[in-house]
Amino acid sequence: MSELLVAVLRIAYLALLWVFILFIASTVRTDIFGHRVPRTATPASLVRAGDAAPSRRRRKRSRREPLPGQLHILSGSRAGQIIPLSDRILVGRGGDSNLPIDDDYASTHHAEFAQGIDGAWFVEDLRSTNGTYVNGERIEELTQLAIGDEVRIGRTTMAVEAAGRR
Repeated sequence: MSELLVAVLRIAYLALLWVFILFIASTVRTDIFGHRVPRTATPASLVRAGDAAPSRRRRKRSRREPLPGQLHILSGSRAGQIIPLSDRILVGRGGDSNLPIDDDYASTHHAEFAQGIDGAWFVEDLRSTNGTYVNGERIEELTQLAIGDEVRIGRTTMAVEAAGRR
């Protein structure tokens, strides 16, 4: 073989090796930090006062809709349990959590469920490593829950239900 051919093969081999290394680094970064999900909700500070007031029809409809009252754990170490939504619920592996879950993919203080002043329930990710997902989408800010929503924390999946439903 000529020296030119050997040099070209060496360069091609090094280029292919660097492409492989960059691909592995990208995969590891995605596994650690996850994918970025764009914000779909407009922050309250950016909404004009006239736009924030719901219409009369919308107010009447929201009064008839039942509010979330319990979490039904569908999968994970506590599958089958029903957790009533009262006060606030801290979820994680920590001993001080209201809802401790035995899950390697959950942080010590992973997420918090809290009730708003209007009776609505919200979930917030507490800067966990693997994130909190509502209906399959990773959340990065306080997110309102509705009946039928599924919340996933690590390998634990919970369904939001009305009070007393089974």
